[in-house]
Amino acid sequence: MLLSNVHLGHTSRFLNTKIKPFLLGYRNNIHILNISFTSFQFKLLINLIINLTSLRQKILLVNDKSFFNFRSLLRLKTIFYVDKKWIGGSLTNFRRVRKSQKFIEFNNFYNGLGALRYMPSLVFFFDINMSKWPLVECSNLGIPVSAVVDSNTQFFNFINYPIVGNNQSFEAIYLYLNILRNAVIKGRQKELLRILKIA
Repeated sequence: MLLSNVHLGHTSRFLNTKIKPFLLGYRNNIHILNISFTSFQFKLLINLIINLTSLRQKILLVNDKSFFNFRSLLRLKTIFYVDKKWIGGSLTNFRRVRKSQKFIEFNNFYNGLGALRYMPSLVFFFDINMSKWPLVECSNLGIPVSAVVDSNTQFFNFINYPIVGNNQSFEAIYLYLNILRNAVIKGRQKELLRILKIA
């Protein structure tokens, strides 16, 4: 995690006071995040994802950081993603919005939101500050939310499963994606073992 810069937050002038319990302090005007929380929180999230995916539930990842391409990593049937600008009503008006031309153009790719046939059981945000509207839709529908919590993260009260960490570093995002991907794979393995026992 240290090599991936997970511990580095934002500059000290950007701070949500609710994040203070997760900080070790600051150095060179950069907040230092306590990654012992990160490790513990990821263990809880991994167990949740394993259980959800073993029951064929779907996970949705939301990220509007254009520098990272999900598509090379997430070719798994139970994990979907949005890496374009969010279209209002994509969840709350799921059936109607998915028929619109704009939605089809933005989401018509492998494991994109357009491939999702029913509501996800968990939505994971990489930068929740940039994702207010999908967060509101999740809240209205009662869909559990997990998110990377950096030192400037807003909407903290809406996050059911916070993950303390850097949400700007390419290396950190790559690490998070691999952790999530491995959890989904373990969940599918658990599902297969259950099926084999029944058979």
